[in-house]
Amino acid sequence: MSKNSEFWKPAYLVFWLGLAIGSFFILKELIMMVICLVAAITLAAALSPLARYLEARKVPRLITVISVYLFVAALYFIVGANLTPVIKEQAVALVSTVRDKLQPWIVENIHELAPSIMPDTAHGPSLSDDMKTQLMGKAGGIAAGALKLTGNVMTFVVNILFVLFLTSYFVVESKSLIESLLSWLPPKPRKVVRELLPGLEGRLGGYVRGQLLVSLAVGTIIGIGLFLVGIKEALVLGVVAGFMNLVPFVGSLATAIFAILIGFNQSLTTGCLVILVFACEQWLESNFIVPQLLGKQVDMHPLVVLFSVLIGGSLLGLSGALIAVPLATASLYLAEELYLKKMEPENSPTA
Repeated sequence: MSKNSEFWKPAYLVFWLGLAIGSFFILKELIMMVICLVAAITLAAALSPLARYLEARKVPRLITVISVYLFVAALYFIVGANLTPVIKEQAVALVSTVRDKLQPWIVENIHELAPSIMPDTAHGPSLSDDMKTQLMGKAGGIAAGALKLTGNVMTFVVNILFVLFLTSYFVVESKSLIESLLSWLPPKPRKVVRELLPGLEGRLGGYVRGQLLVSLAVGTIIGIGLFLVGIKEALVLGVVAGFMNLVPFVGSLATAIFAILIGFNQSLTTGCLVILVFACEQWLESNFIVPQLLGKQVDMHPLVVLFSVLIGGSLLGLSGALIAVPLATASLYLAEELYLKKMEPENSPTA
């Protein structure tokens, strides 16, 4: 009997090791599907309380989901229709400003920047046969890049539609879906999971609601601040900051770089004022906006939110940054419920 036991122990180890390696490679190939699944679960957690509230008042869940989708689409359309002319005007002015400042510098330094593309015509003919070949090769590369960009855009659109479909399915069929999944568990773990689900839903849904409020607050503060210091493109920069801040801390930082360049292009004083605006915005975001609007929703410290975004972005890019905070808050919640709370009775003083 002991010989059989000694034989099966390495076999079990090899089996589980092979299973772990195989799961890793499968997960790596299906990572985009996993990201879409996490995004859909997070959005469904945000919509479920509203669906339950309206369902108690005889409104079907499917009608609730469709109404929310139509409301968001209508909101985007109304905002876009009213802001598009202004944003277009400011965006054109912004591009013109950058072009007028950068184009002369690029023309003056074209030989140093890209000598293989634009050789010095003073030392020979402007276009040689080798140069024509290089230009044709670069044109092919640009065309391939354009096709790749088109494919990426199409993939992004398909993923968005997939997430919206999964979200609606999870909200509409949540009762039967949860019961079906729980039926695969033994009675005791089933009870534990059932008790964990409401709190997990609250954390994930709270993240969506909190992040929307944070993005609105950040975009408003940056837009108003840049307008007060005299940046003509304040509206478009505020809108961009709000949309980009759906990934925590990223929108304001990315917008800051561009706005500071514009500010110093106008004058030294304006540039310094723009830096002051973003310094104040970052202070408000870190100390008040994120802790009050997002931190209380997900019960996470702003530093944990920041590191989650950095780790997710480093591992999986923008998609990883988007789902990093929901995964982090879910993991912390499960750790608190399954580990920390079990330790409290042992550490608490006896009566």
